[in-house]
Amino acid sequence: MSAPKNLPPPEVLLKRSEEILAELERGPWPSHVTELKKTNYATRVYGVGLAARKSPWGPAAVKVEYVTTGVLSRWARDWVPGGGSELHFRVFHTPGKFLKTDWLRQVTKISKELGVGLIELVGQTGALVLNLTPEKAEEMVDALRSIGTDVGGSGDAIRALNACVGPALCEYALYDTLKWYAEFYKDKRVNDAIISPSYPYKFKIKMSGCPMDCARANRGDIGFIGVWVGAPEVDLELFRKKVESGELDPEKIVARCPSGAISWDKEKKELKIDGSRCKKSMECIRTAFPAIKPGRERKIAVVVGGHVKGRFGGKMGKPLAVVNSVDEAMDWVIKTIESWMEHMEKGVVKHKDRIGDFITKIGYKNYLKDVVNVPEVGKPTLHTSLRAGAVLDEEERAMWSKWVSEIVEEYKSRL
Repeated sequence: MSAPKNLPPPEVLLKRSEEILAELERGPWPSHVTELKKTNYATRVYGVGLAARKSPWGPAAVKVEYVTTGVLSRWARDWVPGGGSELHFRVFHTPGKFLKTDWLRQVTKISKELGVGLIELVGQTGALVLNLTPEKAEEMVDALRSIGTDVGGSGDAIRALNACVGPALCEYALYDTLKWYAEFYKDKRVNDAIISPSYPYKFKIKMSGCPMDCARANRGDIGFIGVWVGAPEVDLELFRKKVESGELDPEKIVARCPSGAISWDKEKKELKIDGSRCKKSMECIRTAFPAIKPGRERKIAVVVGGHVKGRFGGKMGKPLAVVNSVDEAMDWVIKTIESWMEHMEKGVVKHKDRIGDFITKIGYKNYLKDVVNVPEVGKPTLHTSLRAGAVLDEEERAMWSKWVSEIVEEYKSRL
């Protein structure tokens, strides 16, 4: 790749890089540059990128025998003095990213002896990332498998699953995300699809224990979000105590409800929540917990078609159904994937079409009726961020276009 415009000469770039890295090592606080220098990571290339204010890495490819996904490689771009490369594995994480000390010690040993000595514990992909040296790649794969994990989760396959910490640490969790994570990984159909790329594009499955959506399930191709039926549960006696102590302002709680479902009787000191209007935003619960808690009738909402990048732009997940078990949830995943693949064979789905793009092409109502056999009535009512995608299908577009036209005509009639 040719050098970007206005880029300094190589000697100037290198000098500026050294100055930046030296500056990042100053101070009483721990320095990530100091730690990087203890490994075999290409710190010089990193510094050049900082000096140029551009990514110094370009895409590359590398093959590791008997591994089909999870291997990623980058080469330094042509304008980086001295060149360089970076290779890493995406390694299967544990549910909720809980790591046992003895297991982590084994991973650290593998990284030091067979790799670069650098580990990324929490990344955007949901995977644990290990940098490695190409000549020891196959040996590292064997070592990782010997401690109960594996390499995978890249390319046109199911990516590494992502789940929030769930009931292990969070009082808001409405279902056991950790159990669901493990059950999905144990399903042979899912596991095979993680290590064997055969899809039109990547497919992400995410699990959030409540509508706060810490795992960003609403941005997954299929996401599962804990919800409840009706209104939140209110402990009125405890709520009054919190109000009297000045800990809570009921007027603010009423004002901050996005659907106006909450009312406060100042005289009687009574808080009421209309369950038919509640959109499960969790705003009142976060503010007043445990005086306000999620309702006792718990469900898991399925949202489909979310992603940041796709052929038709970013999309939020659309509400699909409410399920009660991981087996039901697995059915939605398999049905959707099978139809996605069938439409690829028919030429409707092209390479790089995510699930959201596929649904946009065939129409959301057709997806509900023909793919997953869900009637339009009875779809889950969730908080506002789950109610519409950034990209509309043709029917939604026509509906909003008609609404806008009516407003314009009404405005004209008043002139």
